[in-house]
Amino acid sequence: MTHLCITVHWLDGRYHGLLDRDGPPEWPPSPFRLFQALVAGVARRGELDGDIGKSLGWLQSKSPVIIAPRWCPGRIITRFVPNNDGDRVPDRQHRLTAKTSRPTIMIGQPEVHYLWPVDQDCPQRELMEASRSLCSLGWGIDVAFANGQLLDDAQIGNLQGVRWFPRADTLHDDGLLRVAGEESMTDLRRAHESALNRIEHGKPLRTVDKPQVFDRVFYASTERLLGQPCEVFALRTSGDDSYPYPHAKLIHIAGMTRCAAIKSMKEYPPENVGDSAGWVESFVAGHRPDGIESHERFSYLPLPSIGHEHADAMIRRVMIAAPFGHEAQVRHLADQLDGVQLEPEGDREAPVLDRIRLDSVTRHYLAPSTVWATVTPVILPGHDDHKPSKTIGLIKRALFQSGIEQTCEFTWGAVPNFPHCLTAHKYDHDGRHVGYFRPQYLDGLTAIHIRIAFDQPVAGPIFIGAGRHCGLGVLAGFSRPNDR
Repeated sequence: MTHLCITVHWLDGRYHGLLDRDGPPEWPPSPFRLFQALVAGVARRGELDGDIGKSLGWLQSKSPVIIAPRWCPGRIITRFVPNNDGDRVPDRQHRLTAKTSRPTIMIGQPEVHYLWPVDQDCPQRELMEASRSLCSLGWGIDVAFANGQLLDDAQIGNLQGVRWFPRADTLHDDGLLRVAGEESMTDLRRAHESALNRIEHGKPLRTVDKPQVFDRVFYASTERLLGQPCEVFALRTSGDDSYPYPHAKLIHIAGMTRCAAIKSMKEYPPENVGDSAGWVESFVAGHRPDGIESHERFSYLPLPSIGHEHADAMIRRVMIAAPFGHEAQVRHLADQLDGVQLEPEGDREAPVLDRIRLDSVTRHYLAPSTVWATVTPVILPGHDDHKPSKTIGLIKRALFQSGIEQTCEFTWGAVPNFPHCLTAHKYDHDGRHVGYFRPQYLDGLTAIHIRIAFDQPVAGPIFIGAGRHCGLGVLAGFSRPNDR
């Protein structure tokens, strides 16, 4: 795919932009800040009402991918400047006020790339010309220049820096960057007009309007780790005690939770899902529509108790995970399931779902780590015929199917990675059942335990393989001494 790339080059490696007036550093520089700088540059040329100025409207309501260098905070600098409220005082020392700043120091080439996929409406030539109008980005002292070009995927892969990806439907308090909205150009004109007219003879000083029309979008990267959206429930008895369930039969908990989700969403589907019956069938029940190889759906993941020397791997929690961009749906589902009693498998009393936040066990499944290991074995998406080359290929396919694209190394075997967890084999040499029970459609497939080492920390949850939606192939961080 072809992308429009606008690259900003700073004359030195310092950047002073803040998230707000007295706030923390803004990194990477937001797309809205770039939009403001481009509008100011084109207006300075007197071409804001021409084709070049109008082309900037294409950037509105679009969140680019950003490639930026790594950074570190610089030293705090104090400057003394005239205090405009004190110019009546003749003593120069009394007319000075201290202003502090702390630049962001770019490590490596001081340049940031902004990438938009090109569509048929993109005014490519005009936007590339507009990019040449930029003269600073950040504060006025952050002198910079920019250029625009068209790049294909291979060329983008050669760009150096950390990749920052917009997650429009992710709700986070931090990690938000401003992005130009539909009427941002009009709003910037209004703010500029208020600055020009702030002083009028014989009238009080008018306040200057700030830009108000923009969106805030969460940007995720290896520098700001973001795991898939999920909700966790503790399993309780009707008397509110902890409800341990045999981990060999964890698929029963997955199945009971799925059935409760289907029943709840049929009665109270979330808004804005269109065909609610079709959504429940595909997204909640997980039934793949005809003619589609893969589709988005909820995953129901019973969590064995791990992470402590006395942990027994029994099931006391269940997680429901959703694909990126579906935070609202999984949150709505969790609201409906909180306090619901599951329908029992067999004669045993079924547990009650109690929605919880992070606890000491859940953190092992969610906290960023460079090394991850299976708690429950991965069911490979095919048969390896006991050939290592086929096993490697199937592991890579399982990682790809789960959306794991980071560089990694892995080892595998049948022995469990965590105490009291079960082997990847279903039966021992005497034919006794020693592994995890599986759904019938997974019975004939190869199962393995795996450890994965990433170059950079990766956030959970991580679940891979053909059984990943029912609790098989769930991984936990493996970088803590108590895990081993």
